[in-house]
Amino acid sequence: MADTGNRSGTRLREKALWVCVSMWTKRPPLSYRALQAGLALALITGQVDAETVDPAAVYVVDGDTIRMDGDSWRLVGLDTPETFEPHCDFELALGQAATARLRALMTSGRLVEVIRLPGRDRFDRGLARLYVGGENIADILIREGLARAYDGGRRQSWCG
Repeated sequence: MADTGNRSGTRLREKALWVCVSMWTKRPPLSYRALQAGLALALITGQVDAETVDPAAVYVVDGDTIRMDGDSWRLVGLDTPETFEPHCDFELALGQAATARLRALMTSGRLVEVIRLPGRDRFDRGLARLYVGGENIADILIREGLARAYDGGRRQSWCG
């Protein structure tokens, strides 16, 4: 599959994120030198390729979670409002809108690609980036005000 300019930078960042998550998840922090060595190794080993998926085989759980191949996947790079146990009516409404928008993107007829990343989140979901028509859905939902950029850590409240 042809590589696009913006995806190569994303893949490089994905490798770096994977190294950082791998080093600190359920392990004591490693030294700065170990981090440098891990990042160098990630750069040497190459880039993660996107795979084309059948949109009918992807079930949208909510704005940042999908089910595919019998597994749940947390879409990285964004945070959407909760639809399961929301903290206020606004969060529920915006979460439902984000879910509906992701479902609409999946059925738009455009090419759907996924990059499966190493590691799992605290809910044991796989980590992935999802592209529709060559554009990261995180960028789409953030641009449309249905999500926030998210790189881990404590999330902001949607309830003001």
